[in-house]
Amino acid sequence: MVEIEKKDQLIIKFFDRLDATNATLVAEKISPDLDVLNQSVMLDVGKLEYISSAGLQVILKCAKAAKAAGQEIFLTGAKEGVMEIFRISGFLTFLKLKE
Repeated sequence: MVEIEKKDQLIIKFFDRLDATNATLVAEKISPDLDVLNQSVMLDVGKLEYISSAGLQVILKCAKAAKAAGQEIFLTGAKEGVMEIFRISGFLTFLKLKE
């Protein structure tokens, strides 16, 4: 599902699937950290197998929080299928890719 690490940036690691079955729970888990954001955000999707439109809403929430806080947001580790969803949805226009 999701794991959060705080280092020199907020790292949010997504696992397995991010879809309608768990998107609300994931959003609730990451909200406290997004509400007091004072560092850049790294979205690690290396272990994410699938993302639906509900999952994209969680990613959009992260991006909006980063923008509101004046912070950058990065995407890393996307497998080909997940990357294609980000590409088609237009999310790569505001998510910076990081190796």
